[in-house]
Amino acid sequence: MTLGNVRDELVELLAWYGELGVDCAVADEAVDWLRHGDVAPGAAVRQALRAAPNSRSPETGAERVGGGQTSRRAEAPPGFEVQRRSGKAATGSAANPTASAAAAQAASGLRQTAAGAGGQGASEARRLAEEAKTLEQLRLGLEEFEGCSLRATAKNTCFYRGAETARLMIIGEAPGRDEDLAGKPFVGRAGKLLDLMLAAIGIGESDVHITNVVYWRPPGNRTPTLQETESCRPFLERQVQLVAPEFVLLTGGAAAKSVLETTEGIMRLRGKWKELKIGGHHVRALPTLHPAYLLRTPAAKRQAWRDLLMLRKALD
Repeated sequence: MTLGNVRDELVELLAWYGELGVDCAVADEAVDWLRHGDVAPGAAVRQALRAAPNSRSPETGAERVGGGQTSRRAEAPPGFEVQRRSGKAATGSAANPTASAAAAQAASGLRQTAAGAGGQGASEARRLAEEAKTLEQLRLGLEEFEGCSLRATAKNTCFYRGAETARLMIIGEAPGRDEDLAGKPFVGRAGKLLDLMLAAIGIGESDVHITNVVYWRPPGNRTPTLQETESCRPFLERQVQLVAPEFVLLTGGAAAKSVLETTEGIMRLRGKWKELKIGGHHVRALPTLHPAYLLRTPAAKRQAWRDLLMLRKALD
């Protein structure tokens, strides 16, 4: 094997790392990406590789894979800041209002069916939620509530962590094993990644209120059912009222679909601002990818970083 071949293989390896967003060794402290402005992680690596001979065609932007073959990878535009609101597209292709309306109508019908199936449990949830004047009273109401089947298999109620009131509220899907043991949301691997993501845009635990659409762990970490999310919804709506956030970050498809009352997938929803009224409180909601998904699919961190930059800009 010649020196040139070794060099080409190393360049390809670095290119692969760059596409995953890996441009430094894992550190104990979060990287201050804000000082890089609107440049996504890995941009410096990709720029250096573009200048390297035999690594990329400057005319096409295609990268060598091996054996003379090339593959085209879409480059993320620096500073993906074009924000979307409901019904508006950000990157040139107009949103389909008919499809959005159909998705919303379908979700509304499913919600009504689930709420009807809840019966007395849904009424009890609304009563307990309305009676709560503080977050502590709301927590006590959750402990008293027996209308969600998830309680039967969970060890603890995972209410929230972070600040009692905050400009930013994060709503995820459901507690996992680590959260069930600790009694707090987002404390496992996904939670640690979420903390690093927030730290990268200058947000600490004292600046945010973190919760889930359901407060008990689904068996086997499965996705919560519509009936389970609807049984918890009165508590979530009251929680939003008490926290009074300006912005809500919805992590993952289950949370986005439940809160936004839609059947659209997270890949269609993410990166688009939504004007939302929940529990009588008006907020701007931004769906994004769940940290657990980012752990399974590191290449998607690029998309999540764009969403975080949009959030940071809105907070500023």
